[in-house]
Amino acid sequence: MKRPLAGLSLVLLAFGLGGCLVSPRVNLERLGTVGFIGLQSDARGNITAYAGQVLLEVVLRSQPRARIIELGPADRVLGGGGPYPSPQALAEIGRRYNVDAVLAGTLDLSKVRPRVDLAAILFGSIQAAVDVDAFMSLRLMDTHDGTTFWTDSARVRMDLVNLNVLKSGDVLFDARDPEKAYGRLVRELVLRTTRDLR
Repeated sequence: MKRPLAGLSLVLLAFGLGGCLVSPRVNLERLGTVGFIGLQSDARGNITAYAGQVLLEVVLRSQPRARIIELGPADRVLGGGGPYPSPQALAEIGRRYNVDAVLAGTLDLSKVRPRVDLAAILFGSIQAAVDVDAFMSLRLMDTHDGTTFWTDSARVRMDLVNLNVLKSGDVLFDARDPEKAYGRLVRELVLRTTRDLR
């Protein structure tokens, strides 16, 4: 009877070790209340708000005990003074919103090049893809002394379809279904940028 129990104990131990959780490198719970300033971006459309939402989902799924307050869009919270607040602005944000740290970042979509499949035009349909070079940068800062706790960034290049290309050649990132249109790009950026938070 002891041998089957010993074997069962080893199996349970193996499953327990294999399924044990590794705590993130940056534990937001230890920082107190974190204010999230929406990502700053020049992209036209809803991709910036969508990327901020995905970022919060990923971080809170990984750290469910983290206390995060959404402070609002970067231009409203920072007053157009750049993507990251100065130490003085951080202290003011800390007092105004009662937060101990601030998470802020940028989303840059550059080298956006629409490509039209000319062969498809010959057959009566237009298929356009957009080649996008995307860069996301995040920074976690202390509101008490202005120091930066953590920072990370990622760059992803990807082809996207079903985007609106304007006559000027500009791309409008304003899909009815952002997950379908550019969800893969945004999730890849967020996962690469938040690896220390998961």
